[in-house]
Amino acid sequence: MSKKEKLKFKKRIKEQILQEMSRAENAPPKSIPQQESIKEELIEQSVPTHQSPITPPTKNIDNLDFVRYDLKKSAIIIGSIIATIVIVFFIDNKTGFLLKMSDSLFKVLHINS
Repeated sequence: MSKKEKLKFKKRIKEQILQEMSRAENAPPKSIPQQESIKEELIEQSVPTHQSPITPPTKNIDNLDFVRYDLKKSAIIIGSIIATIVIVFFIDNKTGFLLKMSDSLFKVLHINS
């Protein structure tokens, strides 16, 4: 998006927000309920009603499934990196191949120490 398009977009969004605000200010205020309706509401609230037990949502956990999948994948990757480092450490202690590889890498890249 070019700079001009961004400026036009921002300007259009500001205009829309201002229009919505002006509509909200010009809207007629809500009527105040009369005394009788207030009494009826209080009576309805005071009467005990049987409430059903709260049930957990069933399909709203989809986002958590994605997060769990990503965490498992990250744990597997981190674990494999750590295992590789440990294996290389023990092999290097026995054979010393890291020093040989670093010497050959210095020669190939023409790095003088």
